[in-house]
Amino acid sequence: MLKLRKAETGRALVMGHRGAEALAPENTMAAFEAGLKAGADMLELDVQLTADGRVIVFHDFTLGRKTMDPHWVRDVTWEEIRQLDVGSWFDPSYADQRVPLLEEVLAWAKGHVPLCIDLKTGFAFNHRLEERVVELVERSQTVDEVVIIAWDQFALRRVKALNPEIATGVALCGRFVDLIPLARSLEVNWLSLWWEHSTSEEVTQAQEAGLAVNLVMFLPDYTEAVRLGVDIVEARDPGQAKAALRDLGVL
Repeated sequence: MLKLRKAETGRALVMGHRGAEALAPENTMAAFEAGLKAGADMLELDVQLTADGRVIVFHDFTLGRKTMDPHWVRDVTWEEIRQLDVGSWFDPSYADQRVPLLEEVLAWAKGHVPLCIDLKTGFAFNHRLEERVVELVERSQTVDEVVIIAWDQFALRRVKALNPEIATGVALCGRFVDLIPLARSLEVNWLSLWWEHSTSEEVTQAQEAGLAVNLVMFLPDYTEAVRLGVDIVEARDPGQAKAALRDLGVL
């Protein structure tokens, strides 16, 4: 199982959000390569199913924001999606960027950088997504190199039932009275928390319970991450985040 806690890694990890979305078009191979080059310890990406059951790396449930195509991802085949330019919206120099398959990113990252795979299940609740993702992780032999996270707690339970050796994490937004019992009931290894809803006491409590805490934080000032003492800091520009944390003496 992937080691995520500072107690295991020796320091906080910096995770590139959607690869490195400040440096290249999100969730593309260019973004993953930019994140790795910038020194990210991990890369986060989003996955969902096409109409014909392929697991693609794409965040939005519709294609319009990135491609001007009005269709829902769930209604379009992989053959149709692979033709779309998903880079020009960011900069014309990225016009060659296409939507990658999860299996392609797993093969590229294997042995080089761990991945955080975010299941996008909303509007298309389908057990096949968890099943296909677990299948691809197992087939690529990257069980110890990924963590699968989701807002959908039912999906997380299914992932653990399919393969308890895969690290999982629950994404949460807001304050929770029984945070640790919730995490234990889901058998997760990781909590993904928004910085403005978190306290250092809650972070410490989670860590003492054996959980890794990821701070979703997209501000350029990382002093709050240091104050909270989290295990993973998620950033749009992992290089900037690493430099800031280094200046603060925690890397």
